[in-house]
Amino acid sequence: MASLHKDPRGKSPYWYCAYTLPDGQRTFRSTKQTDRKAAWAECLKLEKAADQARRGELVEAQARKILDDILETVGEGPIRTQTVAEFFNRWMAGKQLAKKARTAERYRKVVAEFLKAIGDRAAKPLASLCPADVERFRDERFRQGVSAATLKLDLKLIRGVFNAARRQALILHNPAEAVDLPLAAHQKRDVFTAADVRALLDVATGEWRTAIYLGYYLGGRLGDMLSLRWSDVDLNAGVIFYHQGKTGKGVEVPIHPDLEAHLLELAGDDPQGHLCPTLAGVPIGGRSGLSKRFAAIMAQAGIDQRQVQSSECRKFSALSYHSLRHSFSSALANAGVSADVRMKLTGHKSLEVHQRYTHVQLEPLKQAIAVLPSLRAA
Repeated sequence: MASLHKDPRGKSPYWYCAYTLPDGQRTFRSTKQTDRKAAWAECLKLEKAADQARRGELVEAQARKILDDILETVGEGPIRTQTVAEFFNRWMAGKQLAKKARTAERYRKVVAEFLKAIGDRAAKPLASLCPADVERFRDERFRQGVSAATLKLDLKLIRGVFNAARRQALILHNPAEAVDLPLAAHQKRDVFTAADVRALLDVATGEWRTAIYLGYYLGGRLGDMLSLRWSDVDLNAGVIFYHQGKTGKGVEVPIHPDLEAHLLELAGDDPQGHLCPTLAGVPIGGRSGLSKRFAAIMAQAGIDQRQVQSSECRKFSALSYHSLRHSFSSALANAGVSADVRMKLTGHKSLEVHQRYTHVQLEPLKQAIAVLPSLRAA
């Protein structure tokens, strides 16, 4: 039976309600009321909620209604609550304003896949989600055949969304933290020899020749190379500067003589124009995407495209456009260029912040690029 009590120490003006919790323990809770009649009404509500919970009859909506009624009596607003879909979509809207378009699009796809995977639970309150829901998303992505590395990134993103909710005091615990991240298997890529790259250039036409030159002599990813504009090219200083879409880091690479000769042949006039204008707007993935087009160039050049098993449902080619990045780094290593210089040129993680280098800092990098073999006929 519930009962009302005053603070025996006289430190609080409020009445306290003594009642029994669902686990059988007796507890005291402040009613936040100084009027005994109002306090007794709140005390009965607490006791009723505890009794319903003990019998398994208290649903979340009832619990929230009881707490909202109590908060209203002391002039407070109702408990903030959002559905999973509402919060995830609001979080995504913020990222679209704060992130680059390509990064925001990747976030959007992961959020959409998560909401799809949990089904009807997307309409449930955010706090109702549990680790099993995140596991359902993980297992569905695995069935779709995504690589372990991609799945690991997806789960980290979902963790980040829930951490944002926790910082906003919308949830107490992050359900994604109880789900183990997959061990990302290293996908070993083959590298192109200089002869392979010459063969690619022999059969490639138009902007693909430019894309191949850029990939081999800058060591960049396909999306980054196709995003390059003429304003990123400084022929006077002999450098090209670009931001990596994957990491956001800035990378400055001296221009190899072969690449310089090719760029001079293109003679772009518009500083904001892309070096590969028609390829820049084409999706990389998909049946008709740029990765498939590059595979066709490799086949035309007679380059074997060995397939490697990445996961139970997914294979990838040991050779792709990304192999030009590996070839760039490998050629530098084979020529004796130090690891720290190679890391600066590829933009891989290092202890140094990647910024534009002074001319003194740039000289070792120019010497390193000079060791790359020429692709032009002697």
